[in-house]
Amino acid sequence: MPILCGTDFSPAAGHALLAATEVARRAGSAVQVVCATGARLHAAAFPDTSQGAGALAATRAERLAAEVARVRAAGVAADGDLDPRVAEDALVSRARSHDVPLVVLGAVGHSAIERLLLGSVAGRVAMSSPVPVLVVREGGAWERWRAGSAPLRVAVAFDSGTSARGALAWAGWLASLGNVQLTVCQVVHPAFENERLGASGPGAGIELFPATLDALTSELAARVAEVLPDAPVELQLEPNLGRIDSALIEFAHARHVDLLVVGSHQRHGFERLWEASVSRGVLHHAPMSVAVVPFA
Repeated sequence: MPILCGTDFSPAAGHALLAATEVARRAGSAVQVVCATGARLHAAAFPDTSQGAGALAATRAERLAAEVARVRAAGVAADGDLDPRVAEDALVSRARSHDVPLVVLGAVGHSAIERLLLGSVAGRVAMSSPVPVLVVREGGAWERWRAGSAPLRVAVAFDSGTSARGALAWAGWLASLGNVQLTVCQVVHPAFENERLGASGPGAGIELFPATLDALTSELAARVAEVLPDAPVELQLEPNLGRIDSALIEFAHARHVDLLVVGSHQRHGFERLWEASVSRGVLHHAPMSVAVVPFA
């Protein structure tokens, strides 16, 4: 079951390869490195069109071979492939047709106008993949995890929904690989929760009353235990009056989280285009790495 890692040979893709290699090493898996050579609007990843097609293909093949050699040097089995499709088609298709547990790629897109019209490659893959997608934004945390000099700090966005349970289960799997600090964060609206739990009085709309906080903590602990009964997990409730994705990002940033894990319902068509999505907001705005775990 190889971990699938997309590359365009950019620095961000190098960080993704580092993360994919370490996850695979700890999980006893292999890595398949894929370079998608198709272009959307134009070949942004390979802007030098002065080379002929044959020379460009040879350059890509050489660079891909070097990436595969990097993975093998870390003691992880690896192979590479040049895929003629655009990146999201190549990666999502492989995730659907192969026994792939995880897709990893760097947080890069193309030009500003392409991102405006089409979204980033990472976003398109994460919103369409049938398996979890890890989008890596920087390599320092993954290098420290690889070296054993610091734990990987992972936060999971959690609520009562099924997609959140899937995200927590995946984060628990990652934690089982070792040296991971796992925090579960639930963003709650004070007015709604106070009213639901029968608390009222001045300030009920803007802060959690102590009895409400105690009840919510017990509820969260029980739901987390259903998914991860034995894993050491820190629980955190975040009162919030605004956007959930913004609250999650602020929490993760303040806690120096390395990886923020969110669930996704993979909306499609007009629903996907117009309906606000926490996972899409986190993926677009979070400064740290993000994992999107699908629930179809």
